[in-house]
Amino acid sequence: MPIEQLQFSTHKHSGIDGTMPITQQDFISVYLMGTSAATAANYGVFFIVPRNCVVKDFYEIHEVAGSDGGAVTLQLERLQGTEAPDSGDDLLTSAISLKGTANTVSRGILSKDNRVVSLKTGDRLRIKDSGTLTAVAGLCATIIIEYTL
Repeated sequence: MPIEQLQFSTHKHSGIDGTMPITQQDFISVYLMGTSAATAANYGVFFIVPRNCVVKDFYEIHEVAGSDGGAVTLQLERLQGTEAPDSGDDLLTSAISLKGTANTVSRGILSKDNRVVSLKTGDRLRIKDSGTLTAVAGLCATIIIEYTL
């Protein structure tokens, strides 16, 4: 299977007197190993939201940059209810270029003014591609989400 997923969790106490909420952050990484990143069918839903949370940050890195003509990009998409892929909400203000310098971490800017995007139980997150991916290889995307406990 070309896609692998890894998840780490951390939590923090936001106040000593109990007035501030306790939050937990999950760091979810999706890998498209080697040349599997060059196949559009390998991009898709990687996370189903188990409880209300927010997206705090998004990062991407690729080992080999796209080289074909035209734009080659990656976007983070939220799907709600029965929405089909490509019918959801783009969560980044602009897609990340997969033609950028290889082995360089790119940070996506979330589309909300406060840089936090709310997710509800049952929403899905998807990485979606555009353009000709032929040369892209070794892609990793990491999403940081936060829950209030």
